[in-house]
Amino acid sequence: MGLAIAIAVLSACNSASNKGGASGDSTVIKPATPDGTVSVTFADKQKDTSLITIKFQLKGETKEKTFEQALLKDAPESDLYKVLWNEPNSCYIGVLKANHQPRYYHAFIDSKKDLKVLWAATPPQPIWEYMENTMGLGKVSAGGELVQKYKKGIQSGQILADFIAEIRPDNSPDSLELYVEFGGLRKSMFMAVPAGAKGVIQPTGQDDHVYFSFVKDGKAEPVIDLKVESGRLKINTLKEIK
Repeated sequence: MGLAIAIAVLSACNSASNKGGASGDSTVIKPATPDGTVSVTFADKQKDTSLITIKFQLKGETKEKTFEQALLKDAPESDLYKVLWNEPNSCYIGVLKANHQPRYYHAFIDSKKDLKVLWAATPPQPIWEYMENTMGLGKVSAGGELVQKYKKGIQSGQILADFIAEIRPDNSPDSLELYVEFGGLRKSMFMAVPAGAKGVIQPTGQDDHVYFSFVKDGKAEPVIDLKVESGRLKINTLKEIK
């Protein structure tokens, strides 16, 4: 059938090499009391590329800057971004991209007392660890349809077949089997289930695209992206499971 599988294992959200900072950095973040304010607004949220405007006010001065970003769609705005003040005159803003990974921005006052709002390609490890692990950046409210088995007949490229994603029990209650199938290709993946979490299939509204997610405390965290594209089953690991 000419079907191929493309598996792109992305760096985990908690990968020090991806975000910067040494893995041995034991700095503990304590949110600071801000001396100013920061606001985040979005425009063109349903377009492929959205506009993010960050307005930073401090000591009577204002800095406003707009960035373009492919934004995660269909997420409550409260889940779409988080703000962490690491110092009274410095804060980081994490905004979720379309692939559920965060992009970080930094609003601060520099050594010349000028206000800056910049894209932070490599935020310090204690910053992103706190925002993702403590503040919950990357998790979204578990609304909509959450299922144990997803099956849709689709045509992709020259192939007409059922796209199936199914969660099956494993030998241990602490693990599960994720089974996916399209066009004669079948794959099983076995993984541990974090304490207090439940594995689910999360439809996206597109017949050829779902997420495997863990739900805990009412929040769904996509872990694996499952998509059929041009007749190929694509499996992207979004987050490392520990």
